[in-house]
Amino acid sequence: MITSLKSIKSACGATVIDQLKALRWYPHQKSCPIIQAALQHMSREQLLYSVNISQRHHYVYMDNPKTGCSSLKSALVQSELKSIQTPMDSHYDWRVFHDRSKSPLTCLNDLRHPTSLSALQKNGYRFITMVRNPYTRLLSCYRDKILGNSLQKHEVLRALGKSGHPIETVVSFSEFVQVVSEQADIDMNSHWRLQNSQILHDVLDYAFIGRFEDYGRDFVESFRAIGITGEDIPELRHLNRTKTGVSEQCEEFYTTELQEAVYRRYRPDFENFGYSPDLPR
Repeated sequence: MITSLKSIKSACGATVIDQLKALRWYPHQKSCPIIQAALQHMSREQLLYSVNISQRHHYVYMDNPKTGCSSLKSALVQSELKSIQTPMDSHYDWRVFHDRSKSPLTCLNDLRHPTSLSALQKNGYRFITMVRNPYTRLLSCYRDKILGNSLQKHEVLRALGKSGHPIETVVSFSEFVQVVSEQADIDMNSHWRLQNSQILHDVLDYAFIGRFEDYGRDFVESFRAIGITGEDIPELRHLNRTKTGVSEQCEEFYTTELQEAVYRRYRPDFENFGYSPDLPR
């Protein structure tokens, strides 16, 4: 197969950029105690994806999947792009606000603004994020990623000894809970990692932590926490909203044993974010 010169240059360019980013990242990885603590819970790639830095408004949004992050991140991108000459409909496109190479929210290893979490915190950047009841977050993840046969399901199939099985292989909620309950934080997918670890709650000083259960109110409070108020707060668009409420299905999926297993594994989330050990109703 003949490869065009253009494609070769493009591939080489991507490789060089990745190498430059690695070089810019390396000193911070070695010197920043917050980054070192983060890497005890997640991979380098997961950390780089999770940290969203606004150079315009001086805040950091820590991505926490299954907490309405698509809706909030889309609005943050919209705010970042406001008054800049760019197609404003781009903030509706998940390929923009979820693709870190295209998003206006920069990464820790961005070639324009390489930095560390310690430096951001020291320089007054405000940290924000959202959290969710661990029972409903895990069930939402199961419905979306496992019943929906998403790529993340391959990780669960491997853990169950079914790596050679097709992705359509049935995985029960009980099997899913078994897998995640036995995983260390660093081995977890970010969609079901402990939120306490995912948002680095123990090492970051947060300006605001919103709750998914109060999304409409805390969406607005998130912007106020980073200094964006009034008419400058973007309209809330509910992206990726499920048609059937997860809370109403908890009793259908959770047995007493599964409830106890999830509470044991996710206990830091229940305690640090004020969620009851009882199932939501």
